[in-house]
Amino acid sequence: MTMMKNMPLISIIVSVYNGGKYLQECLESVLNQDYTNIELIAVDDGSTDCSGKILDEFAMYDSRITVIHQKNSGVSASRNKALDIAKGLYVTLLDQDDVLARNYISYLYGLIQANNADIALTWQPQKFYKSVPNLKSSNVTRNLNGVDVAKMMLYHKIVIAPWNKLICRELIERYHIRFDKRFFNGEGFAFSIECFLKASKVILSNNKVYYYRVGDPHSGASVFKEKYIHSSINAQQYIKQIIVKNNVWESLSTAWQFSNWHTHCDAFNIMVGCGVKKQYIDLYKRIRSVCKQYAYCAFTAPISLQQKLRGFLFMFSPYIAAKIINRFRIRKFTKI
Repeated sequence: MTMMKNMPLISIIVSVYNGGKYLQECLESVLNQDYTNIELIAVDDGSTDCSGKILDEFAMYDSRITVIHQKNSGVSASRNKALDIAKGLYVTLLDQDDVLARNYISYLYGLIQANNADIALTWQPQKFYKSVPNLKSSNVTRNLNGVDVAKMMLYHKIVIAPWNKLICRELIERYHIRFDKRFFNGEGFAFSIECFLKASKVILSNNKVYYYRVGDPHSGASVFKEKYIHSSINAQQYIKQIIVKNNVWESLSTAWQFSNWHTHCDAFNIMVGCGVKKQYIDLYKRIRSVCKQYAYCAFTAPISLQQKLRGFLFMFSPYIAAKIINRFRIRKFTKI
């Protein structure tokens, strides 16, 4: 690792719920970082499997780990509890089944230090199924203001989750940015947008130092739950409120409309993939209507030709579009 001036404390937050299958690999990737001045705050959100035991065992052997056990309250409440006690100069989050490259912290912190940025992130994580790939590093970077990065996220050009980002904690605390506990899905999208809109400078890199596990049939993106569908859609309205509140609606309204349409399409794909049309016919029809009616927003959006084709497919037939898109998914759906 390149020597860094001062090496300030950096907080790493992971919310855990029944993640025993992959949790050890996740924790080891955190503790093996080549940047050693870290604190890991792990919140056990009422797990009923071995997760709590694994966390306590790791904490016995590494004083940098703080474990919080609580009744099941949801991922937003868990992350907020960790944010409330975090002491690091910077904060990053990861999911319980994901893995960090050994230089994840040192690389992102180095970008922040070199560019005097509030946030550093990668455009996209490296997806993996069973084993973490051995990749050659890359280092193409861009300096942008927060509004431009928020626009990129609304156009789904960068991952919409709250992880794979290193964020100045002073920025989070100054504006008291937290995860909205009303949402089970879409909460990370809203959190990220709010952070970007408060940031003066954000640096993006194409170096894939965050490894995102796909293929887990128990993932929230693979299983239909009505409350998750409503949460994702309602979170888009909340994001709209954030944009308006920050006086950037004129700059971001078109991007938000695309994001709202894209969210409905993702929800429709899940409903088709899980085969729940008959059980939730009214919800199915409402979401299908939005997918078809607003597909035109993809035609003028600054997105790839592949994503524009998605718009044509949904305008022609949302059901056929969903069947085609789901056919090429790595993560398969759990049928109801």
